[in-house]
Amino acid sequence: MQRRVVIVGAGLAGLTCAQELAALGHAPLVLDKGRRPGGRSCSRKDEDGRTFDHGAQFFTARDPWTATRVAEWHEAGVVAPWQPRGAHADHPEWWVGTPCMGALAEHLARELDVRCSTHVTAVTKNEAGWHVETRDSSFEADTLVMAIPAPQAAALLGELAPTGDTDACWAAMVRLSEGGAVDVLERKEGPFSWAAREASKPGRSTRPGEDLWTVHASAEWSQAHLEQPAERVAHELSAALADALSQSVLGAQAHRWRYAKPRVDTPVGCHVDADAKLIVCGDWLQSPRVEGALTSGRAAAQRWAELR
Repeated sequence: MQRRVVIVGAGLAGLTCAQELAALGHAPLVLDKGRRPGGRSCSRKDEDGRTFDHGAQFFTARDPWTATRVAEWHEAGVVAPWQPRGAHADHPEWWVGTPCMGALAEHLARELDVRCSTHVTAVTKNEAGWHVETRDSSFEADTLVMAIPAPQAAALLGELAPTGDTDACWAAMVRLSEGGAVDVLERKEGPFSWAAREASKPGRSTRPGEDLWTVHASAEWSQAHLEQPAERVAHELSAALADALSQSVLGAQAHRWRYAKPRVDTPVGCHVDADAKLIVCGDWLQSPRVEGALTSGRAAAQRWAELR
C-alpha cells in the first residue's frame, strides 16, 4: 500500500512530526529499529528492575510552542518539573518525563502507527516516491521523512543527505551506597561531564541502602574510549563518580551512545528536498537538546504541509 508519509525514526523528532501530521488528518507510518519508541529520550532497567534515565536527562521549554505542549503534558501527568540540588541557580526550568524519561515518547506514540523492532536497511527513490526496505518487509511512500542521527541518515540516503557531525557518549548506570548532599554534578574536566541521582527526579523510587546515578562521560573521554569493553567503561566511570561523592560502588553497567551529541553550527529546523520528496529532521538540524528534536519534528510537518 502506498503511504502518504513514511517516517524513519521514532525518537522525539519523528514522533512529533507524526503527531503534527496526524493532527492534519494524515496517517503516517513510523518505523524504528529499537524495541520501544524514544530514541535517546529513553529509560532502561537493570537485571533487578531498577530504572535509569541513561539517555536524555531533562529538557527545557524555551520556545512558546514547546511551552504550550509541556503544559499539556504536565496536565496529563507525563512530565514534571525537576529541581535538583547542586544545579546552577540561573538555568531555565528543567522538565523530566514521569515516571521515567521514556514516558514522554510512549505518550506521543500511543495513537500513532509506530512499528518498533523494524530495521530499515535501504531506501530507494522511484517515480512514485520512495521504496523503503526493512529486514522483514517493504513499504512504499509518497514522501520520506528521515528522523535519525546524521551518520545513519547519510548511510541510507547517500548524496541526498545533509551533512552533520555527532559526538559519542558513554553512559554508566551506577548503584552507590546511600548518602550524598547533591543531586547533580557538572564537570568540565575529568572522565565525566554529567551525573544525576535518579531518585531526585519526580515519580522515581529507590531501594533502601543505595543511590542510583546516571553518569555521562565527556565527549573527549568517550571518543578516546569508544571501543573499550562496556565492563571497563562502567568500572572507570563509577569509580570516578564514587570518588567525587565519597560513596562506595555497589554495581555498574555502561551503554554506548555512538551518535549522542550533535554539533549544530546553523539551526535550520529541518532539511527539505522538494524534488526528491524528502524531509530530514532531528536535533542535529536545530539544537542539540530535547527541545531541538521536538521543534525540528514540528518544522518537518509544517514544511510537508507547505509542499503538498
